Amino acid sequence: MSAVRGAISAAVKRERAVIDFEAAGGDPAAIPGVSAFFFFFGNDAAPDDVPEPPKKPKPKAEVPAPETLSRDDVTPPPRKKRQQPESGFSARIRDVVERLSKTHARTGRANAKTLTQMRAVVDLFCEITGVDDVRDVRQQHLALFISTLDSLPPTYRRSEAEREKPITDIIADAEASGVPIGLSVATVNRNLVHIGKVLKAAQAEGLRVDSSLNPSLLRRFSKRAAKDEREAFTPDDVKRIFEAPVWTGSKTAKRRRDPGTVVVKDWLYWIPLIAAYSGARREEICGLETADVSEVDGVAVLLIRPNARRGLKNPQSERTVPIHSHVLELGFLDFVEAQRTAGHKDLFHDLKRKSANSQIGDSMDYLWRHIQADRLGAQPKKTFHSFRHYAVQGLRSESDVEKHVRAELFGHLVGDIEDDRYGGRAPIAALRAAVEALPRVF
Repeated sequence: MSAVRGAISAAVKRERAVIDFEAAGGDPAAIPGVSAFFFFFGNDAAPDDVPEPPKKPKPKAEVPAPETLSRDDVTPPPRKKRQQPESGFSARIRDVVERLSKTHARTGRANAKTLTQMRAVVDLFCEITGVDDVRDVRQQHLALFISTLDSLPPTYRRSEAEREKPITDIIADAEASGVPIGLSVATVNRNLVHIGKVLKAAQAEGLRVDSSLNPSLLRRFSKRAAKDEREAFTPDDVKRIFEAPVWTGSKTAKRRRDPGTVVVKDWLYWIPLIAAYSGARREEICGLETADVSEVDGVAVLLIRPNARRGLKNPQSERTVPIHSHVLELGFLDFVEAQRTAGHKDLFHDLKRKSANSQIGDSMDYLWRHIQADRLGAQPKKTFHSFRHYAVQGLRSESDVEKHVRAELFGHLVGDIEDDRYGGRAPIAALRAAVEALPRVF
């Protein structure tokens, strides 16, 4: 009987010690011998088994808010030298990007434009954060990167004078001059996607990437719907645009905005017409080769496909677009044949990229913006891309043009797996009827 009382007394003492240990902030589960069967199997505990109250943990250093982050705040301490390499791959961020780029280029998962963007984003990330090893990247570096994008003017490094200028100097100049700063929501999110792909690629190669990294936490959300980012040209806008001297007669071949009697049927004449009658993207049109103008079942078409000059936005962008009868009547095929005869591979060979990172269409942007402003006045939400919105909205109002035909014509997905994956191509006659449903612009 006394042995039982002793066991109960020992158990009570031990239970009180556990309660005190838990009240002091400890984890009872960490005490040796503590379990659901404590009173039966823990009754032989010695006084030495009673745990001491744990020491209070030291407060963690707070991470500065993104707007106050600097490279000094987030750069990790030097890494201890590893005795054995954790992977056979270089951990330099730029090396990871190059390996990923080669894989994407070989498998066709990304076009040249996307891969160029990825390299530029990674170069900017390394410049801003000072981090060169993918294993050193921390969430704070991602926050610093995005915070810096908020301080950059949208046109940073487009001029020759800024190409080699440090980012810190560009930000200081922007603050001093009072120009608008902050990249768009779409650009910030696209940069995060590129960084995320690089981190996943490094992890897939066996490199020890910080598992707590989460670029998606820094995604930005626009209050405006995607369809409100750009406004469509109205039918009246389009008529007014094509009443410009470029199409009605200009003073000389060089003074295209001044009225006269000279009509030059070059890239400036044809590209807006093709956009209005097809809804094709600017780069898709500007980057056409002479071989991309063909014929299918007796119908003159544009083959929107990747070529040596430019890629496409996505796989569904590759398509066949019939040429509107008005464009043919104006002599477009004669223009194409003249380019072939002259030995030009590029249909609009006069358009050249301003730099390796720019688009072909950037070469026409300055002149186009002035022509648009001459005809429509200041309308910042309307750009060359507004032709695409104009064509899409125009065909949506045509009840005879089915949704899957419109989607194929514009290079969109229908949004229905049955149509997108298993649906066949629309007949060329249906595509031609859809194009002809767009009204003549003059």
